[in-house]
Formats: sequence, structure tokens, C-alpha cells
Amino acid sequence: MSRRIRNYTNDDGAKGQARRHEPMGVPMPDAGIYILESHHSASFRMAMGSWPFHKICWVPVGRGFLEFEDGRVVLGTHAFAVVPKGCEHRFVDDPSEPMTLIIACATEAALRGEGTLASLFATLLQRFPRSKAVRARSAYHFSLMRDCLQGMLREQSRGGLGSGAMLHALLTQLVVAMVRGAEPGGVVDHGPAAALEGLLEELESHFDRPVSLEEVAERCGLSPRRFTQLFKERTGSTLVEYVNRLRIDYAKERLRETGHVAYACHESGFQDLAYFYRSFKRYVGCTPGAFVKAEAAGKD
Repeated sequence: MSRRIRNYTNDDGAKGQARRHEPMGVPMPDAGIYILESHHSASFRMAMGSWPFHKICWVPVGRGFLEFEDGRVVLGTHAFAVVPKGCEHRFVDDPSEPMTLIIACATEAALRGEGTLASLFATLLQRFPRSKAVRARSAYHFSLMRDCLQGMLREQSRGGLGSGAMLHALLTQLVVAMVRGAEPGGVVDHGPAAALEGLLEELESHFDRPVSLEEVAERCGLSPRRFTQLFKERTGSTLVEYVNRLRIDYAKERLRETGHVAYACHESGFQDLAYFYRSFKRYVGCTPGAFVKAEAAGKD
């Protein structure tokens, strides 16, 4: 899901990605959310300054520092940082490996538009003070955070009807992903064990969504074959078996509450009613209809 970056003639006259010698401006729209992509040259220079919006920063490549008047944070490839509005700061590159920065900018007005996002962002600022670099807890968590920022870049580039709402939704997803899956530090834990734990956490909440072995393996930084091996060692089952158990457990809850078989099927993530019947009978030992009758008899 990586974003293809266009080729430009850079500031030095060479063909390649655009390289900047100084910060770019932020044409903040009325909606109060803007995402910028800045590729620094070895000669990039930035004066200390403050901006009237919050920043969530990601370093896809390169290394350097996020510098404040009273200290600095070391930044490396895949590091994140949160800079509150009004905070004096600047980015300083390592000339041997200048940074590319992806920065999601959001005004207070954009955050106040939704009470939930305002509360989440306050938690984010509290959990990750400006003096700390931020890292994803695992390769899986990192992929969620990265995809939100890349999705914002694509959406802003496309524009059009509903673009502002989509940017707001993606920013909310990014903040949730960071609150749930990030911790202070500068290096992502790329170990498969941490990635699998991150995936299992995600499946507990989102088992109803379509699951692709190839996609989740890529998010964990593993080949499908290696992922399947490690997943079975960790859970004792295949990915499909694990997800189906989660879905059947939820379907049982919905059947107890509604008694509606087709509704329980689709609410729990099954797309095919016949497959739902077969899976339910395999894991529960009876059909959904028989389960509903047994539950009703038990209440009498």
C-alpha cells in the first residue's frame, strides 16, 4: 500500500524526488486539516518557529533531530513525533541522510468539530510530550499508522466532494492507531512476535471485516508461509479458523439477543449464509436455528 512519489527536477537540478532547502508553507484550508510531504536536501535549513496548529510527524526515510529551545529529540527512519500548536521547534537533518517528513497538521477548530477526536487528541498530547519520539509498538501497528498518513496524502491530492470529511476520518483513525499502538521511543520493534500480538489485538475488535492472509502477513513484515507458521504456533489454529471462532462467538451473542439468523450472520462478518451455517455447526455442534431454539427453551 505504499504511495508512489512523482519524479521532479530537484533544487540542485538533478532528476529525482524534489529536495527542499527550506520549509514549505502550509496552505491550511477552512476545514483545518492539511498534510504535507517534504523531501529535504543535505543543505536544508529551518529557523526556530511556532505554528498555530498541531503536528503529527513521520520520518519515512532519513535521520536528524526535532529541536526545541530546551532540548531535542532524535529522529530516525520510521520515527514519529507529536508537536503541539504554539511550540517553538525546528527540524535539523543529518546531512549524510536528510529526512523526508510527512506531517499531518490540524487546527484546534478541526479538533473541536468532533468531541471524540478532541478528547483523543488530548490523550495523545498527554501520552507523548514533545520531548519524546514516538514509535509503533510493532510492525503491525506501524503499518496502521503509516497507512493513515498515506491515505491522507492521497485524499488531499484527489480532493473533490467529501474530501474534508475523509481527511477528518483518517486523522481520527491515525490518532486512535497512535493512542492504541504507539509508545515513547525511536525504533520500531519489527519482531514477528510483537507484530502478531498487534494483529491479535486488532482482530478482537475488527473480526467482522474481510481478512486477507497476504495483507496481514505484509503488515506483520512476513511472508504468507512464515506468517501462517508463526500464527499457528501462537494460537494453535490458522488465521481463518481463528477469525471464524471470533465471528461465531459474536454471532452467538447476536442470536441470543435477536434470534435472527441472517442478521447474526452478516453482523459477525460472514458474507455467505450457507458458509455461516457450516461454520456454526462445526464450532458449536448445532445449526444456528437449533441454537436459538435451545436458548429460548432455557429461558422458559
